[in-house]
Amino acid sequence: MKKTCFIYIVVTISCMLSAFTMASSYATARQDTTGVIIPIYLQYWHDLISQEQSKALNLAEKLNQHNQNTDDPSAEYLQIKDVLQKNINNYRLSIETSDLDHRHKVLYLNSIYMMLKIMNREWTNGDLDPSQVPELVENFHKMLLADRQGGSIAPFVTNVPYEVGAINVNVFNQNYGYQKARIALLRKYAAQYPKTFLTTLNQSYADLANEPFVDTVVAKIAHAYPEIVYNYATSYTMVGRVVRRNPDSLVQAIVKVGSTPENAISVFPFIDYIVSGKYTVPQLQKVAKDNDAYYLLAVNTLIDMNRRTLDGAHFVGQPAMEASVKRSALKYIREVNELHESPDPVRFACADKLTPQEIYYVLVNGQQEIYTSSFVGLFKRFMQRMDPPKGDKFLMSVIFDRFRKFITLCSDYNTLSPFLNSMSQQNANVLMHKFVDGLQYTKGLAAAVDVADAFGSIKDSALLKRLQTEVNYNFEQSVKEGDERGKVLYGLLSTIFNTRESSDQDEVWAKTMAQKFDIPPIDYIPFKDLVNDSAGRVYEEVFFYGDKDGFDSYAHFMPTFQNSNWRINDLNKYFFSITSIKGKPVTLFVKRPLADPDEDEKAMTVLQQYLQDNNIHPTVFIHRGHSYHVNSTIKELQPSAQLVFLGSCGGYNTLA
Repeated sequence: MKKTCFIYIVVTISCMLSAFTMASSYATARQDTTGVIIPIYLQYWHDLISQEQSKALNLAEKLNQHNQNTDDPSAEYLQIKDVLQKNINNYRLSIETSDLDHRHKVLYLNSIYMMLKIMNREWTNGDLDPSQVPELVENFHKMLLADRQGGSIAPFVTNVPYEVGAINVNVFNQNYGYQKARIALLRKYAAQYPKTFLTTLNQSYADLANEPFVDTVVAKIAHAYPEIVYNYATSYTMVGRVVRRNPDSLVQAIVKVGSTPENAISVFPFIDYIVSGKYTVPQLQKVAKDNDAYYLLAVNTLIDMNRRTLDGAHFVGQPAMEASVKRSALKYIREVNELHESPDPVRFACADKLTPQEIYYVLVNGQQEIYTSSFVGLFKRFMQRMDPPKGDKFLMSVIFDRFRKFITLCSDYNTLSPFLNSMSQQNANVLMHKFVDGLQYTKGLAAAVDVADAFGSIKDSALLKRLQTEVNYNFEQSVKEGDERGKVLYGLLSTIFNTRESSDQDEVWAKTMAQKFDIPPIDYIPFKDLVNDSAGRVYEEVFFYGDKDGFDSYAHFMPTFQNSNWRINDLNKYFFSITSIKGKPVTLFVKRPLADPDEDEKAMTVLQQYLQDNNIHPTVFIHRGHSYHVNSTIKELQPSAQLVFLGSCGGYNTLA
């Protein structure tokens, strides 16, 4: 009896302890918003999801703050908010209430967390467009269901952008279709981003380098962006080997040029003519040693390219040839500029052997650097050497390449009349009609900027009147044909003719233009558009370069901030920050001018990395230094830029 009683007591205590343990477990568990009790052993994963959910909703809220009408949230914001709250919570609930075992519940809750975490990172870095968030979440759910049912995720990569597919494929890296999905992703990346395909192949998809389609992609890149393939042609990386094995004739020609480094940069622009057999690499290397001989060949080849392009030919090396002609032309300009105090026979001796076509390309490539006296002296020699001495015949000889730039420069340096007078009045009128006509069909804004520049320099009232008539005609035609680009370009050009006698009229004109063309104000930038963080701070980036102009400007710049209104923070030898203590919150990141070109270039890299690491996106960019550094500044501009001050002669032409 005593033994039976003892057993009963032990069993009773055991049951009580078991009940207490279960009660304790559920007492510390929490309910989600649907009332479902979440066991404590899964709560950790739900907390992680909630944290990333909150971060994503904050990003969405910031997106909505840019909406002009804060009382009426944008449809995009509402959709993003809905999928981040409703859809994500539904996915959590589906997993929590399923009959999945503990291991699989953890696996799929973690997949939600990882998707949100990667999404937030890519969104913050600007690598994911917020408009893609709903598609990302929906695509994630499809892959989640496929994985739960034992299916492959690969089919769900096909119809989504690369950014969406890349995030979700990363999340489901244990799925049996993972490798097939990555192959589909790489194909998609090649189609969307051919310029960076080789870099991404090297960094993220090296194991797929032997996929058959990779060789086809490399050949296509070579025909569209040969300089990219050239950069890898002699590389000892995996991508270098991929390039060198490619059987395409153009790729092999690029490899051959890259493998003979002597004057390779000068030889590369002739790549089309190397493939066709017109020139050999050794022939071009020999010519490249003589600047005059090389420049003549480059100019004649560029003219040949332009002539044959009219018949439908395409030259992959043409952009490189244009750049090479410019490099050579600048050598002549700098030599003439440096001798500005010497007698003309000495100063212009370097141009003695140049043909009128060569002088023409010197002039049209020198806008940012050429002195007035240098232009006038070279133009004089250009006119003397034209044979026949007819401007219209000459322009035909260069296939009218960059003729708008030439006319603009002639108007700037008061040499347009002699050039127009070298042809019949009828042909001069036809030329000026061509100068204004068809701007909407040109690439970029360079041609329109050339025309606008000329308007400000032409002194001949009769010529200006003709040009105004041409502009008005083109504007009316654009309106009639519904050509939006033409309407904006010619509409803005027509306003340049308006005489504005006071600053009040300037203000009225600017407001009218903004309303007429539905563009932001063109005479001021609202302060709120310059603010780029939650604290209301404006970030500026200032670039000083290691030339005389840069050092002189830096010396005048610093005293402005050496007072109690500003705090200077010496961050490192490459750059420092200046922060306002009074007034509106403003911070400037200033790159120091460094005489050593390598250090100057490194400073750019270090500064940009610092801004990226700290998620700082300046809205104001300022360039201080010689004009030949302008392109370095332009390369560092971020999409956040609202105000760009290039501060060098003709710098805006580089932007155009």
